[in-house]
Amino acid sequence: MGLRSTERQAQRAFERQVLAQVLALCEPDGAVPAQRVEQALGYFRQTVAGNPAQQVLGRRLRGAIDALLADGLLDPTAPPDTFRPTDAGRALVAASRRPWWRRAFAITQPSHGGSRGG
Repeated sequence: MGLRSTERQAQRAFERQVLAQVLALCEPDGAVPAQRVEQALGYFRQTVAGNPAQQVLGRRLRGAIDALLADGLLDPTAPPDTFRPTDAGRALVAASRRPWWRRAFAITQPSHGGSRGG
């Protein structure tokens, strides 16, 4: 456990934040310009030179994008310099927006094909 575990949790949380921003900023075609997402997260490409904070954020952002692509949450066929969530990415964000108790209840309940009768 320890520090590595904490770092992984922080990186996963950042990845979810990036994915949520992509979804929030999506245009009708389902894609969003990469720079728009970056700016929404506080990253500005033009200020990277000589700015260690922007350099770190840029590396974290690139790592998050790579992980989201590898996990199938962002579409690798999106046009250049754009991000587009996959159905799995949309489902992950939708599930995370439900209250914790609904998510826990859904996990503990067996699937009954929609029937609630006794």
